[in-house]
Amino acid sequence: MKKVIYIAGLGHSGSTILDMALGCHSKIVGLGEIYAVFNKKNPDALFKNSTCSCGEKGKDCDFWKDLQEISSSENSTKKKYKKLISVFTKKYGKDMILLDSSKNSYPYLKFLNKKYDLRVIYLTRDFRNWTYSRFERTGKPMIFLALRWFLENKKLLFVLKKYKINKMSVGYEELALYPEFILKKISAFVNVEFSENMLNPDNTNSHIINGNISRIDKEKRTGFFYDSRWLTSGRLMRITGILSFLNKMNNRLVYSNISESKEGDFYIFGKQKKETLLKEHNE
Repeated sequence: MKKVIYIAGLGHSGSTILDMALGCHSKIVGLGEIYAVFNKKNPDALFKNSTCSCGEKGKDCDFWKDLQEISSSENSTKKKYKKLISVFTKKYGKDMILLDSSKNSYPYLKFLNKKYDLRVIYLTRDFRNWTYSRFERTGKPMIFLALRWFLENKKLLFVLKKYKINKMSVGYEELALYPEFILKKISAFVNVEFSENMLNPDNTNSHIINGNISRIDKEKRTGFFYDSRWLTSGRLMRITGILSFLNKMNNRLVYSNISESKEGDFYIFGKQKKETLLKEHNE
């Protein structure tokens, strides 16, 4: 059965860099926000003007050049997806894994879950970081944005549960601060061998023509970077107490891989490793 990886979660949560990192694996090719490509209002602009993560315009991209008509097609999303997978399989072989980072819990996830071996990576950014980032971009009230983070995640999780979809929760903070640790866990979840190539997203084989502009930002493509400016926001700190009811969901979605790991396997803060080093070096 064809394997498909889907990155779910809210927008602006790091899906583009994760797509590119996983796309460095020899058995995975990422295609970015596939749903957005299918439903682009101006497909001509998408393929003529948008630069793919491979460095080419959409119309010249080694993958998307053969699918330029898919956005303007009147076919259903299911039919478009079937055609996409057909072209993908013909180009890369039946064993290559397709990666879709559309994020939202679109209805076609139910179709993918029935027809393919679907593995969902639920990517979440700490609500404080996400709220600060969206505030800086939109100027909307922080409390409103924090509530939006909560409600949209509740909705997404409900749909995934309803469709009985196999998922793994990953925090963007975990990924950005401890990429090797998290990418090894993701590799195990999707059943591929971990590759160190994934630690350098700039080497990606992904073809992302719709999504965060970081896909063509040479500096951001070189690794995982964490924007910690939210830690200095006095306004955010003042309302944190009001938003404390979000902590339980935040910890479960963003930090579970760290908090649930055994003491000996978390290589930076593991108590077992510290005690071993102290004993070996006679301190």
